[in-house]
Amino acid sequence: MATQEAQVAHVWRRLGFSATRSDLDAGLALGPLGVVDELLSRPAVPTGSTGLIPAAASSDASMARTLELMAFGPNTPGSGIVAPGYNPFQERLTWMLQGLVVIGLVDSVYHADMIDHLALLRSASTMTYRSLLNQVSTRPGMLKYLSGATNTKAHPNQNYARELMELFSLGRVDAVSGASNYTQGDVTEVARALTGWAYNWSDGTTAFQPANWDSGPKSFLGSARGAAAVPEVIAAIATHPAYASFVPARVYRELVGLAAGPAVLAELAPAWLPDGNLVGLVRAITHRPEFLSDQAIMSRTKSPVERLVSASRLLGWGAFATDPNLSWNMTRLGQHPFVAPNVSGWPKGDQWLNATNLQVWCEVANAMATRGFIWNGTTTGPINPTVTQVFQNSSTTTSAAYVTHLAGLDPVTPKTAAALDAYAKAGSWSLARAAGLLDLLLMSPEFLAN
Repeated sequence: MATQEAQVAHVWRRLGFSATRSDLDAGLALGPLGVVDELLSRPAVPTGSTGLIPAAASSDASMARTLELMAFGPNTPGSGIVAPGYNPFQERLTWMLQGLVVIGLVDSVYHADMIDHLALLRSASTMTYRSLLNQVSTRPGMLKYLSGATNTKAHPNQNYARELMELFSLGRVDAVSGASNYTQGDVTEVARALTGWAYNWSDGTTAFQPANWDSGPKSFLGSARGAAAVPEVIAAIATHPAYASFVPARVYRELVGLAAGPAVLAELAPAWLPDGNLVGLVRAITHRPEFLSDQAIMSRTKSPVERLVSASRLLGWGAFATDPNLSWNMTRLGQHPFVAPNVSGWPKGDQWLNATNLQVWCEVANAMATRGFIWNGTTTGPINPTVTQVFQNSSTTTSAAYVTHLAGLDPVTPKTAAALDAYAKAGSWSLARAAGLLDLLLMSPEFLAN
């Protein structure tokens, strides 16, 4: 059975983006479920708070700040220090929703539209999923990303209607019976109901234009809906039987790392229904025994974003805004946070474990861990604070165990332990060797697991 420390580290990886050593030590006093409750009870950082994503920043700067918020919260940009108001669960929930309610910087979707979308997702812990769907359906990003801005009575467009049901709320088929959750007729009728919303290209706002709305009677998802519009569509979705399980199954897989069977989903339904209580659902999932089971711990693979954010927290790497290669490297890793490959989001799980992706990660991890060094070990600029910590508090004989303990990865496999130990003892103890040891740790199977 996993140790309590392993369970605490697991909670932090699934409800945030990994724990620091001080997080782990505090968590041992609370116990894993105590950590769950503490993280879920932290106050949400208001969307308009100073230090969040500046509206006037460039796309690359905003992307860097988004990753920095995941790692450290609303801190002083570039400090690499965890902010007093850091809410890792809010950051994790925002990131989960970015892969569920997807838009991306493509075609006419502008940087300002993406920032507006992220601001809405960052508020998700304070609203229901039904409210989130109502709002996202009429915001600039989604209206342009899935053609809602061109969906009019005269020229209906079915793009958003289909994805709203298939990817954002119901799924194509029932997970138990295999029956279709909606028909092509439903798509057609829902598209009619969603007409009328327009984007103002002069000021970037959206508005409902009654003249472009199909006000005729509609019938979809099994019932006559009258002169339905956006609220009626979302209300019908929220009462569809599949609404009780589709998003909960996605969130369960994200948090537990295993698939939820019909019995589990039925037990989770009261926490989720009637409107989609996201925090209530997460609380219910994380208090189930399987969440802390040995089968769940390290059962997932870190995505590139999770790797980079976790590495930043371990290293105290605050170079998000000053790294000129960050945006390019996230693109090379296949997970630029603002550019999902399609409306389904990014690849999942072990799909990230391929030779090309891991080679790029080795390059990125090396650049992060050895910040401030040149090839011969000479320092030429600021180095990561954790490098100094490892150098000052360990030695060639103790550093391998020290870094795995620092990262909350105990116990590692004998093969990983031997590799770390061999590297630590392969030369004299120095700041550069401490940095190299942390670099090696970032490429270990234990670090790549989530």
